[in-house]
Amino acid sequence: MQKAGITHIGVNNQAAGGNTVLSGGLGPPLMQRYKRDALQQQGVKYVMIFEGVNDIGNGGGDPSGSLINAFKQIAAECKAAGIKVFGATIAPFGGNSYSSGGHEQARKKVNDWILTGGAFDATVDFAKLLANPSKPDTLASTYDSGDHLHPSVAGYQHLADNFPLDIFK
Repeated sequence: MQKAGITHIGVNNQAAGGNTVLSGGLGPPLMQRYKRDALQQQGVKYVMIFEGVNDIGNGGGDPSGSLINAFKQIAAECKAAGIKVFGATIAPFGGNSYSSGGHEQARKKVNDWILTGGAFDATVDFAKLLANPSKPDTLASTYDSGDHLHPSVAGYQHLADNFPLDIFK
């Protein structure tokens, strides 16, 4: 952002290890804290949601409908508050203990909705940026931290280098 001359926007990352949207996790899920983390913060102009992998990976069954409904609610409340909201797709996690055919179907369903559902002011396809081109349900080896779930330093740098800064206009 600084290289592009965008120096009037600060970043407040409210991520949490083991985070979830719906329930469980190491701390309160996003649905219990998004108002505090975003809507009640002074000066917030943009919110980006990059969540859902732990809900898919830890759950039994398909949480995609519940995730989509949660994202719809957050997006609607952000917009009602005059905040632009961006959706980021859920990165691939094939090869991690989370992965299964059902989990991959849920990830794809949520990602397709993020990209085409129309709830967000803009979307960022992190899944595409990080995916192995020959096996898109896995992270590219260059961007894999080794656990097949979290991006490496190179992966996060790739996301930063390819983030569509025009969404801030």
